[in-house]
Amino acid sequence: MRFKLNPAVVKTKGQSQIGLVLQEPRGDSTIEQNKQPVIALALITAFCLAGDSMLYIVLPTHWKEVGLTSLVQVGILLSVNRFVRLPLNPIIGYIYKKINFRTGILIAVLFSSITTISYGVVENFSIWIILRSVWGFSWSMFKLGAYLMVLELSSDSNRGYLMGSYNGLYRLGSLIGMLLGGIFADLFGVMVISTALGLTALMTIPFIFKYIPTFANKKETAGTHQLLLPNIKSIFNQKLIMIMITAFLLTMLFEGMITATLSHLIHVKYSNHINLFEVIIGAATVAGLIQALRWGIAPFVVPKVGRLLDKVQYKNRTLALFLALAFLTLLVLPIDLPILIWLPILLIHLLVASSLTTIMDGLVTEHTARVANRIFIMTTFTIVVDLGAALGPILGYTLENKLGLTNLLWLAGLKCFLLSISWLFLQYKRTNQTTFYQHM
Repeated sequence: MRFKLNPAVVKTKGQSQIGLVLQEPRGDSTIEQNKQPVIALALITAFCLAGDSMLYIVLPTHWKEVGLTSLVQVGILLSVNRFVRLPLNPIIGYIYKKINFRTGILIAVLFSSITTISYGVVENFSIWIILRSVWGFSWSMFKLGAYLMVLELSSDSNRGYLMGSYNGLYRLGSLIGMLLGGIFADLFGVMVISTALGLTALMTIPFIFKYIPTFANKKETAGTHQLLLPNIKSIFNQKLIMIMITAFLLTMLFEGMITATLSHLIHVKYSNHINLFEVIIGAATVAGLIQALRWGIAPFVVPKVGRLLDKVQYKNRTLALFLALAFLTLLVLPIDLPILIWLPILLIHLLVASSLTTIMDGLVTEHTARVANRIFIMTTFTIVVDLGAALGPILGYTLENKLGLTNLLWLAGLKCFLLSISWLFLQYKRTNQTTFYQHM
């Protein structure tokens, strides 16, 4: 085994001196080997996510076919999976302390396949609620499993890249589900597309056994999961609290509020009959196309953002920069512009939102990699972002009704601006503290 000498600051009482630390290098082959399970998990997640995404296109138009009696029931079914994740996340965190990653992902795939196939068979609203709740459980198994796997396989040099690769790739499932779902549901019915997507999810099982590792979360210190008070105290860290607050607000604004009101936003600004390249299409279609374009581009953009996060020394500044970009795009979106100018700005905003998700994931996993009770912290983080995603659509339509769409977007932009300033201030404060202690 080869080692390299790495200069490091060795702190002693009242002084600092330069020392040499033996550091085991991580070769390109190791990094590439660790990348394979993350990419495999992202693609497995994508195939299982397709069934869920299909419902967002199919249910609003085929709700009678699946036994529903009103569009209100459609709204409930599309949101119940988010709310059910809030009490389920601690349970899933506990499960991952008892089982290995491969078993956890296998359970998620099996439940995902069963629920997706059942979408085309069930015609009872109560059973639909159960199915959507089971999918919420499966999704949390995927998401928390991905966080823990990245923590286990990554280092400071590639954590952001691996997180960005996962976030960029798994959303291809939304692209597949929405595009194929609408077309095949109209041509052959909900049963056919649900069965096809459910069986496709089932076909990923061989790849689980080939690529997903069997190790458990071995870096969790023995006994930490039994000590509730130290776990809770570990949350009260200034930077971690800032990460949690920022992740909650961004998820609520982008994944919840903006995504849920996207077609409504286009409809309000450009009516429901939009002339795009001499073709008249509806606002919902435009929203679907722009989201599909976003998810098609994200696998090329988001990993590069993660790689940038790995390379920069001051990650707070990178976060502040992307928050400023989100502020600028939200400032422009309410302005009356030709649609061919407005849509690229919207696409940039959506890509910035995807990048911010990866940056927040990178920051929280960087912090969690240095502590013992990582499952507790990552479980808390998933609860926070799920709560933001669940509250976003409700707050979006409520505030739009009271404030108007323009003021709503500007309010969201103001929050991004204030968060950007806060993270710059936090970086400035930490830099000054470091300089102070180095000169003592």
